[in-house]
Amino acid sequence: MSDSVYEINAYAKINLFLKICGRLPNGYHKLYTIMQEVDLYDEITVAIDEGRDEIITVKDPEGNILSANNLCYIAADKFYGYMGKKLKKTNFPAVTITLKKNIPAQSGMGGGSSDAAAVLLVMQQHFDSPFSDREMEELAVSIGADVPFFLYGGTCLCEMVGEDITVLRSLAGEDLVLVKPPEGVSTAECFKACDSEPTDDATIREYREFTARLEEGNEDQADMKDLIRFVLDREDCSNDLQKPAEKMVPVIYDLMEELNANGASLARMTGSGSAVFGLFEDAASADRAYGSLKKTHETDGAQVFRLKTI
Repeated sequence: MSDSVYEINAYAKINLFLKICGRLPNGYHKLYTIMQEVDLYDEITVAIDEGRDEIITVKDPEGNILSANNLCYIAADKFYGYMGKKLKKTNFPAVTITLKKNIPAQSGMGGGSSDAAAVLLVMQQHFDSPFSDREMEELAVSIGADVPFFLYGGTCLCEMVGEDITVLRSLAGEDLVLVKPPEGVSTAECFKACDSEPTDDATIREYREFTARLEEGNEDQADMKDLIRFVLDREDCSNDLQKPAEKMVPVIYDLMEELNANGASLARMTGSGSAVFGLFEDAASADRAYGSLKKTHETDGAQVFRLKTI
């Protein structure tokens, strides 16, 4: 029997803002953030061979076998585990996943999480949707906090650990430049540094008044320009992980200053870093900034991307 082969792009994300709202009883951090997909992606091929018993293999395009710690492997393994419990099955077909990475590691762009979600979506399709949306979200968050978002993509408000998703009206088509310095950031250390000063409930209520305007069907709908104004007008509407990340990787601050100096409407670090992005009013402004930053940083090991929101 021949393989069923699926090809899928796993897109990166940025956080337009990110608030830490304390910790849940299970120790995970409680989030309030808007995530936005951008047009940089990893390339994934999933081959499911019904003729062979369950063997999960993840490899790169050169055929090198990747570790079982890879999130693609974990996603396939957990999918089979959940499906086994639900359907009382113990026998599943072999899965071979080929992963070509384009999203930088340790960038805060969710590359591994997006890869995992892509594998979950392919397997959900192949096996005729054994799980409900809520079950898929629970499965996804068991892999990582960002994984549920990538089940939906586009523009989403993400709360709790990340599994409470509100799909927002699309903010696609915006121009941005993103710079990933050679240094990475420890996600665990970033979150730990925010534990002492969580965002209070009153602030989140004020945020909700605005983010509700981004939902489909709201009569007073906001757009990206409104969101940028909201973020810039509020001293506390930022990425709570950015200050501790800057202490670990000081160039993050410098890159933000460069993006602002090159005309960005809004410059922020994404996720736990260390990538920094700038949103621009138009394509020409973004192109100029991209050229300037690429020329400045192309020799220091940084990666510079000219992107759009999708």
